[in-house]
Amino acid sequence: MKLNYNTLGIDIGSTTVKIAVLDSEQHILFTDYERHYANIQETLALLLSKAKEKLGEMTVSPSITGLTLSGHLNVPFTQEVVAVATALQDYAPQTDVAIELGGEDAKIIYFTGGIDQRMNGICAGGTGSFIDQMAS
Repeated sequence: MKLNYNTLGIDIGSTTVKIAVLDSEQHILFTDYERHYANIQETLALLLSKAKEKLGEMTVSPSITGLTLSGHLNVPFTQEVVAVATALQDYAPQTDVAIELGGEDAKIIYFTGGIDQRMNGICAGGTGSFIDQMAS
């Protein structure tokens, strides 16, 4: 029996909050992101309000990448690099290498010969916040 529910994905990064709502067939119903300027709760509330305004009331099964917030909300935690690797294996199984630039770090995932995940959290050069600051 296939469960019929919507999934709410929440990604709280070092500079932005992102959400996505998917239906039971994994089709995207809503997605948005905002810079949080260290106002994470307010930004998440804004994005959830936008989703509710567009989609109406609904029951969702949430998952979140922010470990601390996940514990406080009693919501399942998914490590962000694992989430990217899992999504790519499902939606783009031909992927050999994935590089993701976050606000303060960079991640690279090698798929050939098994999954090898590496993350640079020390130097923000070339990542989202660095690029954003230089553009300003």
